[in-house]
Amino acid sequence: MSKYSGLPHAVVALWLVVSMPVVASDGTTKRYIVHFADPAFATTATATTAAVRTPSQRGLPAWHLRRVAAGGELVELSSAEAEVMAASQGVLAVEEDRMIDLAGIGIVDPLWRRQWYMHDAKVGIEAPVAWRDTRGEGSVVAVLDTGVTPHPEFDGQLLPGFDFIADAHAARDGDGRDADPTDEGDWKDPGDCGAKQFSPSSWHGTHVTGIVVARAGNTPGIVGVAPLAKVVPVRVMGRCGGRLSDLADAIVWASGGEVAGVPGRAPVDVINLSLRLPGACGMTMERAIAQARSRGTAVVAAAGNDSIKASAVSPANCPGVVSVAALARDGGMASYSNYGDGVTVAAPGGTLWGMGVDDILSSVDAGERGRQRPVFKYYAGTSMAAPQVAGLVALMRSADPLIGVDEITAQLVDNARPLPGPCPKGCGAGLIDAGATVSAVIEDSVLPRPGS
Repeated sequence: MSKYSGLPHAVVALWLVVSMPVVASDGTTKRYIVHFADPAFATTATATTAAVRTPSQRGLPAWHLRRVAAGGELVELSSAEAEVMAASQGVLAVEEDRMIDLAGIGIVDPLWRRQWYMHDAKVGIEAPVAWRDTRGEGSVVAVLDTGVTPHPEFDGQLLPGFDFIADAHAARDGDGRDADPTDEGDWKDPGDCGAKQFSPSSWHGTHVTGIVVARAGNTPGIVGVAPLAKVVPVRVMGRCGGRLSDLADAIVWASGGEVAGVPGRAPVDVINLSLRLPGACGMTMERAIAQARSRGTAVVAAAGNDSIKASAVSPANCPGVVSVAALARDGGMASYSNYGDGVTVAAPGGTLWGMGVDDILSSVDAGERGRQRPVFKYYAGTSMAAPQVAGLVALMRSADPLIGVDEITAQLVDNARPLPGPCPKGCGAGLIDAGATVSAVIEDSVLPRPGS
């Protein structure tokens, strides 16, 4: 399907006239996602927007980049043009194509001891109890993150993924979107992305993937929450973070929707989003998530590491998302975790104090910039709590492939257990309980479903 499908031919012709972005009088432009009530309104809105330009720019159209799979047109405008576009008839929303950050991690020394968050009697998620019934066979999880690096924990665990980073400079792989979701590193030199000092590559997507599906039985190694499930690695975060438009396309694609120029795939069972964007859930994100849920894909998101209300951070605050807060080693809310009414459930995220044994151990690469060799490392954050819930959803779908997205949320909430520590600001329904949740799913799977 053409990326201009659905637009009036006259508007397509206008947008294709210029091959370079229009520059405002102050020399700056930004990328925006424009949502029209009907494609026919694009003609009027474009003409109205052109009227605010300087004499040398008048008559030039907005630079159209592409259509966003969730809905909306990606264009480049000055801030003044964006204001006029937003006020034009038939324009539902004009959202800046903002940069998205990882939900956040705290990095401590890589010291391998044990995965307390899986089985600790007080604060673990009781994964071994759930494994009596299933280890995730047949389930598929999409991890939308920095990509993935080769690691022994992933032998046989990965399905073909995709790199959705459209900007070759941000992707660091020499091209734009492609079928290789390998993480090229997200290190920062001084001056990069506002950084004051060098920071090494996080290999964030590799760490998250290990929490979900690290295979059992290899030595030395760890085990994921759903060790017999599969992961589709989807790269949306690169140099300086990621773009909202790329993330929205990736959500649509992972859930089985159509994205121009990208081979389709079957819907995954659950999408993990260990990333965050401050502010309300915009129309682009809301539409992408709604489409995913309509195709039967559950969406799990980290609540964020800002120590603020989770309702102030997207995509955790989007309708239908399972939002996950982080607990410290003592079972209380982690000091960094977001909180409040926007949280659905909680899972261990680590304390971020001391030598690391109280944090979450998983797979990473040893390289500070590019890849060197696979190792293990302790991180802490809601980024580590969310994939535990995504892994549990994989177990639930394995136990009952017909369970719906709303029922998934209800089972997570109904079977969470009371928090083993304090969370006066609100950590949702409580600590996830993999054993109790999977048992409840199996019991309820024999009951008649609505409409059956």
